[in-house]
Amino acid sequence: MTHIYFLELGLIILLVKFLSLITEKFHIPKVLGALLAGVVLGPAMLDIVHTSSFLNVLSKLAVIFIMFLAGMETRLKSFIAGTKKFAIIAFAGVVVPLAFGVLFSTLHTNNFTENLIFGLVLTSSSVSITIESLIELKKMKSNVGLAILGAGVFDDLIGVFFLSMIMHSSNLTVNIFVIILAKIFLFTLLASAIGFAVYTLFTLLKKLLKTDDTPIYAIAYALIMAFIAEAFGLSGIIGAYISGLVLGTTDNAKHIKKQVDSISNMFFEPIFFASIGLNLASLVFSFHEWIFIFGFAAVAIASKIIGNGLGARICGYKKKDALRIGIGMSARGEVALIMLEAAVEFGLIQVQAFSIMLVAILIVDFVAPMLLNMSFEKAKKEDEPKPIEAV
Repeated sequence: MTHIYFLELGLIILLVKFLSLITEKFHIPKVLGALLAGVVLGPAMLDIVHTSSFLNVLSKLAVIFIMFLAGMETRLKSFIAGTKKFAIIAFAGVVVPLAFGVLFSTLHTNNFTENLIFGLVLTSSSVSITIESLIELKKMKSNVGLAILGAGVFDDLIGVFFLSMIMHSSNLTVNIFVIILAKIFLFTLLASAIGFAVYTLFTLLKKLLKTDDTPIYAIAYALIMAFIAEAFGLSGIIGAYISGLVLGTTDNAKHIKKQVDSISNMFFEPIFFASIGLNLASLVFSFHEWIFIFGFAAVAIASKIIGNGLGARICGYKKKDALRIGIGMSARGEVALIMLEAAVEFGLIQVQAFSIMLVAILIVDFVAPMLLNMSFEKAKKEDEPKPIEAV
């Protein structure tokens, strides 16, 4: 019954909007309302809406839109200038969570393979979630926002590398490692060449192209780049982000961003964030499992704050900015979920372990945006002039 999708989409959009209004009233990031909508409508609570291939496609499209817009918000020159810093921040934010995750998971299981998956899931970040908070805070173009986005690109590359390891776990060889690295290198070269050609085309044809049509070409470019990235065995969001970086430097950037943002915000984003909540099948766990879940969620956040924060400090960022970068990188999303699904598919973890990690990820995704908001709100209060006491 394909018509059931119309009802599901309608319910998702309505509940996301309703809960977002409530969260906004209490100065809580709107993305939390969307995540909660998925949990409420999904199998864990009302059991009205379920994940499907149709919703999965729409969710993937949403991520493409989100990352494309993030690329448009990023200043290309600043991104290129900070490449070394972003790589250091991302690397530190992978090593620490991996170690913390593997060690902490031994409290739940002594199966080394499962321990390794627990650690690998913590290495990824979902800047798609953080971006929404940064936009609300109007900090996308700040040093913190740029660092989170830049490190997020490297983080996704590392995450895709780990995902490839999971998928080739039965026949992992040195040749497989070399092939994965070669694909990343070749994609970088191809994306750069295509980006230069597209920028030149938009610049040369700016008088011939109708302004109202440029968003259509921009979306097509983002989707094609996402396809190319996937064809190289990478994540489509990397291709989308690169396309946003390129078009963000063109004369029609503001118009493109405004139109694409309108489409994304009204339709695709609610579906994506709600779909994360829909992945939760049940909230039935033992007392000890709940203790572990909350502990694992705390480790997930703390490990990114320590790892990415340490990397940021090494790169010269101030303590408060390093803290914000760590918090901003602590949300987990699409890459972590794909890792979990692949691990279950290849028999590396049990379904119960999948559920435990999924709930922990959802808790992190609820808490991280609030912590990021608090970190900036605290700075605002500190910067406010103190009243002069009467003598």
